[in-house]
Amino acid sequence: MRNTVLKEMDKCSGCGLCETVCPAQAIKMEYDKSGFIYPVIQKEKCIDCGLCERKCVVKTVSVEYPRTCYAGVHLDEKIRAKSSSGGMFAALAEYTLEQGGVVFGAAVVPKGKIVTVKHIMIKNKEELKKLQGSKYVQSDLGLTFKQIRGDLKVGKEVLFVGTPCQVGGLKTYLRKDYDNLITADLVCHGVPSQQLLNDNIDHYRKKGVDLQEDSIRFRTKMSSQTQSFKIEYGWFFKKNQPYSDSPSKKAYYRDPYMFGFIQGLFFRGSCYKCPYAYAVRVGDFTLSDFWGLGKDARMELGKGVSAVFINTEKARVLFEVMKEEVAYEPREVQEAIVGNGQLQRPSSRHPQYDLFRRLYPRYGLAKAVDMCLRKDLVKIHLKGMIEGVRNLIKL
Repeated sequence: MRNTVLKEMDKCSGCGLCETVCPAQAIKMEYDKSGFIYPVIQKEKCIDCGLCERKCVVKTVSVEYPRTCYAGVHLDEKIRAKSSSGGMFAALAEYTLEQGGVVFGAAVVPKGKIVTVKHIMIKNKEELKKLQGSKYVQSDLGLTFKQIRGDLKVGKEVLFVGTPCQVGGLKTYLRKDYDNLITADLVCHGVPSQQLLNDNIDHYRKKGVDLQEDSIRFRTKMSSQTQSFKIEYGWFFKKNQPYSDSPSKKAYYRDPYMFGFIQGLFFRGSCYKCPYAYAVRVGDFTLSDFWGLGKDARMELGKGVSAVFINTEKARVLFEVMKEEVAYEPREVQEAIVGNGQLQRPSSRHPQYDLFRRLYPRYGLAKAVDMCLRKDLVKIHLKGMIEGVRNLIKL
C-alpha cells in the first residue's frame, strides 16, 4: 500500500486533486503545524491503483510560452482603482458574465472570528467586487473542480482565475480542453497558509482593531489630493474610519504577516521549487502587474497597469473580441518578464525558514517573525537612513 502520493512531499502544492480523483476515497487533506494542507493516505482504504500519483499536477501539466503581451487597463477608473493592478481580471470577468457565463476566483469569506479565503462562483457583475484585489494566502478550492466540470458539461462559459498550480490542477482534473473554459493564471510570489492569516488577524484584534467582513486588504492604492496613486502593502481596516487612520499607514515591515510574506519567510515548501515561476505558463491568459513597463508607454503606471500575456489561441481570439472594452497597447513579452522576478525564478527561501517553523508553534506568528527577521529590519532601517542622507545632499 502507498504511504504518500509523492515521494518528495515538499513539491506538493496542496491543490487537492489527488483527494478528488481517488476512487476509493482513501485520501484526506490534513493540516500540518503551520496550517498547510497535505494529502494523507488511509492505508486501510487504499487499493494501490496509483491514480493519485499519475494525476499529480506536479508531473502532468503542459505549459506554453506567451505568444504576445499587452499592457492593459480597465476603462472604468473606479474599477481600476479597486483592482490590484490595471483591472484586466475585472474586464475578463465582466465579458464572461455578459455572455451568461460564470466566474470562479478567490474571495475573503469570514465565518465568525475565522477568515477563510476560498474560491467561489459568481454569476453577476454585482458580485465581482468579492473577487477583486490580491489575496496573499493559499485559497481553499473545496469542490471547485467538480463544480466547474458540471458547468462545462451543460455548456456554460466558465472563467477560472487562480495561481498556476491551481490552474494546473483544474486542467489535469478535467482531462481535456473545453472550448467554453477560459483559464487565467496569476503571477504568484508564493502562498502562506490560512492559519498564519488568521493568527495575524488575532494579532490585530488583541490591539483593539475593529475588523469587519469587508475590511481585509492585502494591498491597495492610496490616493492623495493630487490624485496620484501609491501602492501600499499591509492590512487595511475601514470600519467607521478612513484608511488614513488605519494600520495601512504603517510600512509593510510593521505588519508581521506582510513582513514575513515579502521576505519569503513562511511560504508553502513547494513555492520555493515552483515549476510555474518562469516565463512558460499554464493558463490561457497570464495576469500580473506590469513592473518594468518602459517610459515610452502611454499608460500611467502609478494608477496600476496589468501585464496580459496571451498564451493560447483561445486567449488570442477572446482578447480580440474584448479589445474595445479596455485600454491596451502591445508590448514585448521580454519587457514584462525582465521586470517581474516571479517570471524568471521561484521565490528564494529565507535563511531563517526552518527556524520560523520551529518557533511558530511555540511563540505564535508575531513573535516568531520578530525573532527571525530582526537583522532584515536593521538592514531596512539602514537603507532608509542612507537614502535620506542622499536626498539631503541633493538638496
